[in-house]
Amino acid sequence: MTTSRRASSHQHRANAFARLFEAVREGVFIGELAEPAGHSTTLAANPHLKLILGYALETPESEVTPFAPARFVDEAARAAFLTRLLKEGTVTDYLLRLRRVDRTPIWVEVTARADRAAGALRVEGLMRDVTERKRLEDQARDL
Repeated sequence: MTTSRRASSHQHRANAFARLFEAVREGVFIGELAEPAGHSTTLAANPHLKLILGYALETPESEVTPFAPARFVDEAARAAFLTRLLKEGTVTDYLLRLRRVDRTPIWVEVTARADRAAGALRVEGLMRDVTERKRLEDQARDL
């Protein structure tokens, strides 16, 4: 394969990933979480993540902070989530209760991987809003 064909193939692949990132119906987050202060740096947040958390679509990605301390309903749940990510390097369908921008609580499932990087935890994850499913499960259990 020639260099120009290889470059074209890489560009085509990058464009396909960019389209997928924008269109996927799950929240996508790529960023770093610094402990213990809880400061986070968002490198990428797709439109669906903004929708889940109640941000306006025009909100800059750097302002979308799904794992900031204030976003969690229960600080102990945040600590347990981060401990698990640190210890195992990954979580799958991890159930969390978060707050949207308007402070409305929601249930989400997070599938993520994490690596330590220069004093921070680099996180790449998917987030799914499961609030309605949890509500129906709770109703069924109460019956």
